[in-house]
Amino acid sequence: MIRNCYCSLAALVMCTSAYAGVMWTSSIVNPPFTTETTLTGHKGYVIGVMTDDGSNISAVDINIRGQLHQRWVFNADTEEFDPTPSSANITNGDSHLTPVAGALIGSALIENNNITPSPLADTATRDYGYGDSLRGAWGIPGPSQTNKANLAYIVVRETEIPNIQVRALVATPNGTFLLTESFSPLPLGILTSNPVPGPGIEIDFGNLPPDQNPAPLPIALSNAGSVETTISVLSISLAGPNAANFVFTGTLPTVLVGGAAPQSFGVDFVPQGPLASQYTAQVLVVTNAGNLAFDVVAYTPEPATLALAGLAVVGLVGLVRRK
Repeated sequence: MIRNCYCSLAALVMCTSAYAGVMWTSSIVNPPFTTETTLTGHKGYVIGVMTDDGSNISAVDINIRGQLHQRWVFNADTEEFDPTPSSANITNGDSHLTPVAGALIGSALIENNNITPSPLADTATRDYGYGDSLRGAWGIPGPSQTNKANLAYIVVRETEIPNIQVRALVATPNGTFLLTESFSPLPLGILTSNPVPGPGIEIDFGNLPPDQNPAPLPIALSNAGSVETTISVLSISLAGPNAANFVFTGTLPTVLVGGAAPQSFGVDFVPQGPLASQYTAQVLVVTNAGNLAFDVVAYTPEPATLALAGLAVVGLVGLVRRK
């Protein structure tokens, strides 16, 4: 059963129904482009969807219309330029769909090119131009299913952004949802956090016995911008020499809406591996409105101190026995 969901706001925003729903997501990923670096006046966007109830997405059908910059590549076997309707790349000057690895293609991935010429000159291996259609459908294998899915990466002139039309059918356990909208990305919000990272600021577990697993320490992310803004959280990860001794707890935020309550998750210390006196790592938060880095530290007694303490206990036991 298809539940229709037409958004009236001039943006890719949440669509809901009485059962559950899905929302558009979008984020700017460049310029500058890693290739086609002279393609000025253009922006690259990742377009995706996510459910508003945490249910997994199992299949999608996407149709995008408008002036989409394209780059086709020369095939020496056929001596023709081949379309490039799908890729995982999100930094070049080519518009394409972004199905997950192993996707079950249900409707051929199709794009056109050279409806109008590109500002870039063609080369022996690349055929540049603008198409006006990009579409396809695919199922997502079970192990790859989550509550969100990226559908396409598009490269468009900034002046053409209001003229881009996007339409998607999204299948979830709660039904199939139809989203349709002019593509006008939500303005970015203002990324804030508690604690506020900075020199000398640490998420500090303090001194811990080597066998103690302390309570997680919280990090709260929020969008201090106006209510119509949104921030896409692209990744939250751990890095550093002792990253394996820390884990995340709770639900990691993916979208921060302006003026909404902060979204909190925890960082927990896990005593494992060789005993050390100090454990350090960094929590890295990457968003389309900026990045945050939090220093995390925990201390345990020096191994030598523990050995001396053990000898002292043995000595006391010996004294008691001699009595």
